[in-house]
Amino acid sequence: MSEQQASTPRFDHQRLLDMVGEFELELQKLPADSSEAEQLREDIGRLKEHLAAPQPHPGAVRDSWQSLRRAADSVENAVLKDSPYITEMGRIIGLL
Repeated sequence: MSEQQASTPRFDHQRLLDMVGEFELELQKLPADSSEAEQLREDIGRLKEHLAAPQPHPGAVRDSWQSLRRAADSVENAVLKDSPYITEMGRIIGLL
């Protein structure tokens, strides 16, 4: 393995799945009838669906991520808006 390969961060599929699961738990803090919460749940479902593929398609994962990020940004609840999970998921997806 070259020095370049050793120092280049890799896409961590399992870490991303873990982060999505933890973020999903955080969603329980939102009112169940919230349209924002419903949008986030749908976006998480799509992202999980893409990540379940044997070889996730980077474009589809990024598109799902962007939709989830927009929905999270629109949530007025600061607990979700400033979630460390959002930042970490974005970092990992950026490695695709």
